[in-house]
Amino acid sequence: MKLLHRTTRDFMLATVVVLLVTASGLYLLLQREILSEMDEQLDLQSEILGSNVNDWLHIDNPFMQIAPAGADALPGVVYGDTTIYDPLQKKDEEYRYRKEIKEINGRRYSMYVMIIYIGWDQYFNTIFLLLGMAILALGISGALITYYSNKKLWRPFFLNLQSIKSYSITDPEPPQLRGSPIKEFEELRATLMELTERSRREYKALREFTENASHEIQTPLGIIQSKLDRLSQSELTEEMANYIMEARSGVERLSKTNKALLLLAKLDNNVFADKQLLAFHTLLNQHIESLTDLFLSKELTLDSDILPCDILANLHLCETLVSNLISNALRHCNKGGNIIIQLNANQLAIANSGPPLDFPPDQLFRRFKKGDKNSQGTGLGLAIVSQICLLNHWQISYSYEKELHTFTIAFNRSI
Repeated sequence: MKLLHRTTRDFMLATVVVLLVTASGLYLLLQREILSEMDEQLDLQSEILGSNVNDWLHIDNPFMQIAPAGADALPGVVYGDTTIYDPLQKKDEEYRYRKEIKEINGRRYSMYVMIIYIGWDQYFNTIFLLLGMAILALGISGALITYYSNKKLWRPFFLNLQSIKSYSITDPEPPQLRGSPIKEFEELRATLMELTERSRREYKALREFTENASHEIQTPLGIIQSKLDRLSQSELTEEMANYIMEARSGVERLSKTNKALLLLAKLDNNVFADKQLLAFHTLLNQHIESLTDLFLSKELTLDSDILPCDILANLHLCETLVSNLISNALRHCNKGGNIIIQLNANQLAIANSGPPLDFPPDQLFRRFKKGDKNSQGTGLGLAIVSQICLLNHWQISYSYEKELHTFTIAFNRSI
């Protein structure tokens, strides 16, 4: 539930509760005050009767009556309510009465006085009808005022929230955040600006370090590779030859890792912004043909179903993505196993047979994450694939069913 709707709802609930309590209190208060006032009038009428006994004895008035009482009648006053049928309005009317046995001039008299009043049910209906109208009026006006007033006050917050959602640390410019007359929102804006600026500085420094380190490492690696090549052409003992082969293997692996890190740094920096319409199926077929010997050497069965697929993307990145996914399938597929490659206009799926992962699947696309049984890779191939998909707004997923590891890339056609 949105905050604006929540505050409006709470305001309405509180208003209804307050009005109900107020109406109930008003009803009880009016009832007590009206009864007290009517009893005072009845007392006055009874006093008038008592002061003019002889005059009222012979007057026929249904609202004020006095008559002699028996000697056994006990003095006392009784208040009560009664109804009398009104032939004109053809309905029962409610009355308040006062009945008293009183001794006057040595004789006892029964005095009976009445006064008409509006029934309590009518008081109740009137009060709660007015209450209902007040709740409705307050509800509509309060909801409109609260909604539009709060919407105006919260507008900078929602605009800033949208800016933060669409902001990426790789953007060349900081997010454009709106100011607000509300102190708390202004403090939040200042904090967000400071946080994003600090993050941009730290990211820029880290990116420059990665790029510089990769470039600087590449040169000595080339020198080492060249010297090892020259040493391998000399007359060497078998032990020295083994040492050189191990050193060359380590240098090649370090060179691959360095190139992968440099590619990731370029991806983070969005260097590959240029895109073109590619025949992805042609690129995939060409790559599969170039790896035919590897499929044969591992005695792998290839099952491919490649349909025409044209996508808007960077050629180098697509080649890297296909190469990394197929190389990953070749590396982790058991000898004599199966590799399945499927492509249509909406997705690419590459699967290989093999044992299950020895680590959680949610760590599969992390950098330098690889299984203990396959330590010859750099551990950056799938991280590069994930970053390429992120850059192109594609969705990549992994599943393991029926001893098949399957990577699926869904192309986003809306972008």
